[in-house]
Amino acid sequence: MERDEEGRITWITCPECGARIGIILSIGRPEPSIKPIGEEKVERFTSISERLSSMGVDVSLLDIEDREDVTVITPKRFLGDLWGSVNEAVRSLGGAWVREGKQSRWEIGKQPAY
Repeated sequence: MERDEEGRITWITCPECGARIGIILSIGRPEPSIKPIGEEKVERFTSISERLSSMGVDVSLLDIEDREDVTVITPKRFLGDLWGSVNEAVRSLGGAWVREGKQSRWEIGKQPAY
């Protein structure tokens, strides 16, 4: 009996005909593969608009203003059915919808630098 490089297949030889037969034994779930930190792809974004774009939001529909303590995102027009997906994306970035009629907007607070 011999194993392949990864140890998943055990090869045996038939004593009568000499054919090689591969046997795979599996018990339970496979072990999760652990990637070294250096190999992991880390996405870095420089702005809120890049983050929203990566989530599929059309940022041309939004005015994004970076203030000292908060980032303000205002729709340029009525978003209709698109509002829900934009709201979900902004909320995933820590934003909240501020309802004030025509001045309604999303606000994302900035973390203090330590």
